[in-house]
Amino acid sequence: MLLAWLDIAEPYHDFAAQFFRNAADPASPLSPFSAESQPSRDAVVALHREVLLGSTVKVDAELRAQLPELLWLYHMAIVLYWVHDRSEHAAKTRLLVSRTASMAHQLVRMSRFRVVRSFVLDGVSLLRDIGWHSTSDSHSKE
Repeated sequence: MLLAWLDIAEPYHDFAAQFFRNAADPASPLSPFSAESQPSRDAVVALHREVLLGSTVKVDAELRAQLPELLWLYHMAIVLYWVHDRSEHAAKTRLLVSRTASMAHQLVRMSRFRVVRSFVLDGVSLLRDIGWHSTSDSHSKE
């Protein structure tokens, strides 16, 4: 999915740095975390949810509910790297996606095992405790 996103976003790569300057401002409506961006954010989270539903990977039940949002955060990290990537056709970002997607897949699969499960769920709990949630109705305003 992220490689498809890179294909779609490629024509806008030159503009990305300018856009990111505004989007990086937490008060900007262009921020991917802003209330104004909620419809777009929710659509991408829903797309991650749909991809997960269509996959055969077995996911810990507790993690399954949070995973689409965690994948959206991963997506945002990829976007940040892509904005700064000046390699031809974002080759370095594509390499980053290929390698980290494989690692994320393995981590999700291993999350069913007790020793890894507690680590992953601790991370999810931390995000919940600091008020992270992709939708504005549950996003902490503190």
